[in-house]
Amino acid sequence: MNEGSETTTAVELAVLGNGAAALCTTLRSEPATSWSHQVLDVMTAQDLVKRALFLFLNFSVRPACARPEGRQALAHLGRVAESVQVVSAELTAALARRAENARVAALRNSKPIFIGPSPAQRVAVAVDLLAKVPAQCAEGAKWVSAAERLQAARVRAASTAPPAPAASTAPPRRR
Repeated sequence: MNEGSETTTAVELAVLGNGAAALCTTLRSEPATSWSHQVLDVMTAQDLVKRALFLFLNFSVRPACARPEGRQALAHLGRVAESVQVVSAELTAALARRAENARVAALRNSKPIFIGPSPAQRVAVAVDLLAKVPAQCAEGAKWVSAAERLQAARVRAASTAPPAPAASTAPPRRR
């Protein structure tokens, strides 16, 4: 691999970061007014989680993960997965709170009493976290690329190294 090329994991991280940025833009610009829109946002966040965990799992079994730079890359992948998991949880909690508020309002025929964060506050937390995910993905991509480049260089060096002299198993000759 040459210096400028990106690995598959790095490219997938860039795609994940773009997806997070798109969801963040959607959440900022269009408040979820319908149930279907809010469910679609949750499903999009869960898709991001699935992709982040898939990247984490795939990188964790690669030989590049055994070195310090690989473990650093794995830590970045873990942070990305954790961030999008929390985003998904916050959006799901906002959906559940909205449904509970609607249920209570229908039963009492009045406005519900809020205990804990409101759906809008949970979405705001999700937006704040999502805004950081593209930068986390970019940082993770740098570490993944570095780890995989170093691993490829080690493999090349090992394959081009002259073979070590074979040790003789015959007993030494006496004169």
